[in-house]
Amino acid sequence: MVKKFYYLTKRNCLVFLRDKGAVFFSLLSMLIVLMLMGVFLGDMNEEHVVSLLEEYGGVRDLALDEAHAKELVQYWTLAGILIVNAVTVTLTVVGNRVADSSDGKLASLYSAPVSRGLVAFSYVASAMLVGVFMCVLTLGAALCYIAATGGELLSLAALGEILLLVVLNVGVFAAMMYLFAIFVKSSSAWSGFGTVIGTLVGFVGAIYLPMGNLPEGVATALKYLPVLHGASLMRVACCGQALETAFAGTPEEVVLGYQEYMGIQVELGGKMVNPSFQALFLAGCGIIALILVVLVQGKREVSDR
Repeated sequence: MVKKFYYLTKRNCLVFLRDKGAVFFSLLSMLIVLMLMGVFLGDMNEEHVVSLLEEYGGVRDLALDEAHAKELVQYWTLAGILIVNAVTVTLTVVGNRVADSSDGKLASLYSAPVSRGLVAFSYVASAMLVGVFMCVLTLGAALCYIAATGGELLSLAALGEILLLVVLNVGVFAAMMYLFAIFVKSSSAWSGFGTVIGTLVGFVGAIYLPMGNLPEGVATALKYLPVLHGASLMRVACCGQALETAFAGTPEEVVLGYQEYMGIQVELGGKMVNPSFQALFLAGCGIIALILVVLVQGKREVSDR
């Protein structure tokens, strides 16, 4: 069974990696985030930090504040990019299942001496492996860029926390994407679905626009979705050091207000949501998705007899 699972997972990973177009489009949303930050939103977010420091930080060194604000926004952007990759890369890799189904290859796999559950798990596992690989590659490239521009690198503890969160987010969204893929019959329909998700993930995760710039009703609705909580956890891990450095000497309520405004902390019911609860919420979404996958595939297996 282990050998069969290995070959199925390896096959799914290679199918994705050999398709250069699929790899590019899986990273398209990340490139859009980089473009928006580089051209429009980055300077605006940096100016917001500097203005807060000027208003509440007392006597400041403007040049140093600008450098710290730039570093903070870079790490905030990195957290958003990692979440975007966790969603869009897994979505594209899981698209192998839709393509196999429409091409008749899935029926051939089901006719082989291997359980449907193992086939399904191989698709999810391949999405996880590729997703984690792409996120780690992105993390490494981003850290090199931040260091080259004079920013301070993260501690080993922060890096370890980020890697754990990458695995958690990628696993959750891989399971959710596979659940969606079960109900899609054609590659063109999945491509359209991917376009919608790739467009929405930046808004749902409060990446294109900070939480403080969203209408109150929209912001409240987003707080019940896993993407925002995944982004929040990743921002806490990525921005912790930069926050302490940038806001040194400012009142605590200013720091908390900024974190809520930027979606680093999520406020719900008048209280900040505990990170442990956010992690459990994410894990719960993934577990529910896997349970639904088992139930749906079980019913289809019975109907196919």
